[in-house]
Amino acid sequence: MDHLSRLSKRIRGIAKAVVSFSSSIVDHITLKRRCENEDSDEGDDDDSDSIDIDPFEAVLERVKAKRIREYVTTIRAKTLSNDKKKIPNVEVKSPTFIGEHICYRVKFADGVSWILKVPAIGTPDQFDKDDAETLRSEALTMIMLRRETTIPIPEVISYNITCSNKLKVPFILMEFIDARPLDEVWHDRESPKEVVQARRTRCLRDIAAAYIQLGKYTFNEDRPLRFDDEDCLIGVVPVNNDPFSGLREGCTSRLDRWGNEEVEHRKGLQKLLRMFVDWTPEPNGGKSFVLSHPNPNIFNFLVSEDGSVRAILDWHGAHTSSPSIGNESYPLWLMRDWDPSVYIWSEEMEQGIHDEENVWEDSPDTLKFYQNVYAQCIADLRPESENAKVTRNSVLFQHLMMATGDPMFSLGITEKILLEVMKRVDKNSNNKDSGNSGSSKEHLTGDHSSPNETEDAGHGGIEADMDGEDEDEFFDIYEFLQGLSKDGLCEHRQKLFKKGFQALFIS
Repeated sequence: MDHLSRLSKRIRGIAKAVVSFSSSIVDHITLKRRCENEDSDEGDDDDSDSIDIDPFEAVLERVKAKRIREYVTTIRAKTLSNDKKKIPNVEVKSPTFIGEHICYRVKFADGVSWILKVPAIGTPDQFDKDDAETLRSEALTMIMLRRETTIPIPEVISYNITCSNKLKVPFILMEFIDARPLDEVWHDRESPKEVVQARRTRCLRDIAAAYIQLGKYTFNEDRPLRFDDEDCLIGVVPVNNDPFSGLREGCTSRLDRWGNEEVEHRKGLQKLLRMFVDWTPEPNGGKSFVLSHPNPNIFNFLVSEDGSVRAILDWHGAHTSSPSIGNESYPLWLMRDWDPSVYIWSEEMEQGIHDEENVWEDSPDTLKFYQNVYAQCIADLRPESENAKVTRNSVLFQHLMMATGDPMFSLGITEKILLEVMKRVDKNSNNKDSGNSGSSKEHLTGDHSSPNETEDAGHGGIEADMDGEDEDEFFDIYEFLQGLSKDGLCEHRQKLFKKGFQALFIS
């Protein structure tokens, strides 16, 4: 393997890791690419290589509009009845760039439209056997779910997993769904609030109904979906339904891949995350994994004007996972405030003030409201689910998995979890001894050798922050993690942390 090939695989590996690690980040990437190309529907020439997007240049050079026209015309001819004398002319729109794919809309003169989806790495020197199997799995997953469930998925017209075909690239050709992107409907600032709320509620109800159906495909291991030579899904077995199985194992495995950290705050970060993982609930029964939508972000849903879901997109990389981070988890955009590295809400947004370079965000209170709406949708669909306990706990599980994925993206999420832990500890302490004015932050992070010394330190509490009386108090996460790396936590503080962490779970 030459140097360029190794470099290509390395870049692809990093890209896949980033996408799989935190799909909420992909929201911004996808939006940016869509905005850059939203006005590029016109044109039907073959000068695709003039688009200044380096990662896609190689595959753009291979895809020619003339070949697309010839191919889709041949495919369309097979779908027409014999009394049709002429196949409608077809127009190939300019490409759009979504995630790791390039998409071409083809539109026939009679109004029928299809979408050609091509991997950005769809060239002979980049597209390997694993990539081919992933594309095949995506296509067959869509075909299977469309056939066996009522999940709204575009019809797959054709697909090819090699570069040795008439289009010279691997692809999936599928039905085009004429509907609005959910992000536009969700963040509609023109309609009355009650109309927007009704649309959002309808949308969440449809998504919950779709995702619950994925639970019929159960497995005893966490892995990508695979199909046999007969295009049948491999590995589906009846298993005990334990929605929390595999979480400790998965998080520990991710942390083990970090290796030996040399920077003090990263050592402390790893140590803190291992404590959190150790304190997560133990599985109650056998393992249970279900088919999960790999990228449930707001850009992968198309809806009608009333909010009803018309299509769920992007099944690339479909895999099995625990229900608590899979099919019963909140959709990603309902949990954005748990990832400070991407959450950019401000008070000004509530007054309609918005920087066009950024996406709209919902306030923490609004996110909490729609989390409750979604959890109720799950509870209505699964009355045996104990008031959607799995869904309500998914915020913590999902972000704990994200935080253990890679230290590069872990700090903000870990700080969010830690601050939530501190709030629970402080609330518990205040309930036990309302007369103690000791600072929770001092109590939890100060360098003391005994609980009594900590309890004697009085500097005001974190409860004041929660009440808005001392909102400017600054918590230095780096200082805390460095201290944790060097000195660890005494037994008393470990007990406090454990109690606060476990209080985050809804039992």
